[in-house]
Amino acid sequence: MSSSDQWNEDPWDRVRPDDAADNDGMIPDLRRYSRQILVGLGAVALLFVAWAGWQVRDLANQVGTEGVAATPLDSEVIEVEVVFPEGFTVAQIARRLERDAPGFTVEDIDAVLAANSLAVPFRPEGITSYEGLLFPALYRVAAYETEEDVLVRMIEEMRARALANDIEVAAQRLGRTPYEILIIASLIEKEVKIAEERAVVSRVIHNRLELDMELQIDASLYYQAPDGAAFADLKAADSPYNVYLRKGLPPTPIANPGEASLIAAMNPADDPADDDPLCTARNKREKTEPCRVLFYVLSDREGRHAFSTTYRLHERNVAAAQAAGILP
Repeated sequence: MSSSDQWNEDPWDRVRPDDAADNDGMIPDLRRYSRQILVGLGAVALLFVAWAGWQVRDLANQVGTEGVAATPLDSEVIEVEVVFPEGFTVAQIARRLERDAPGFTVEDIDAVLAANSLAVPFRPEGITSYEGLLFPALYRVAAYETEEDVLVRMIEEMRARALANDIEVAAQRLGRTPYEILIIASLIEKEVKIAEERAVVSRVIHNRLELDMELQIDASLYYQAPDGAAFADLKAADSPYNVYLRKGLPPTPIANPGEASLIAAMNPADDPADDDPLCTARNKREKTEPCRVLFYVLSDREGRHAFSTTYRLHERNVAAAQAAGILP
């Protein structure tokens, strides 16, 4: 090959198998260097795997012996599940949150509630209680949340459930305010254990309110009462929650109702038809009045009630409950 031929040679010409040298005189053989690079990368990968394995073993040794859980990193989001049963009062909610959510205390929760700075729907002017405005359910509480965060979520859930069930429309239809519906729902929640009785007890409450009768609901007497208080003493006490002495609803809800009680408060059962045993049991004088369910009393140990349309029939049910040992 002449010297002039060397300058005309294609510099990107691939090396032929019959070339005597490792290159064609212009560029290095890239294949040889590629093999060297791959060999080097393989060695680095082996070293990394060995190092990673050592790190894992070292971390396991730091964690401790078998059966001891590792402490989560401070940056991790820790959540706990807290269950607030239906019918819990605000005070019970505070105690449950302190018990099940690390970092929360009753004192701090009470301080937030006492500040009365959380916006709440339905509550009329002048009322500072949050009772009946916190929806009871299962909540996931994160470590970064404050007392305000959790309470706001419970308030918003109650608002959403109430509006989803048309509380404003129902209140207008029943001649009540949404807040009064919440009060009625709380009374139902604390009085009723048997699901199918909720709407009937709701009808009793609405009927007695319409007739300007005392509600005479025991659960209201016990709201905020000291532990061990005697029923007779509570019944005689001059308290705004004594609905034996005072007509109308108590000033606030007495608990935080669940959705079923909310629905019952908005949708009371119909009064019995004239041919219903509750109506036919009335005497001639009693039948001069419309047949309305107005009374109920415990009838068994599972929490069922016996309903009646007149006081005479109610006394008969009370006597039967006493004879069965249900009432003292």
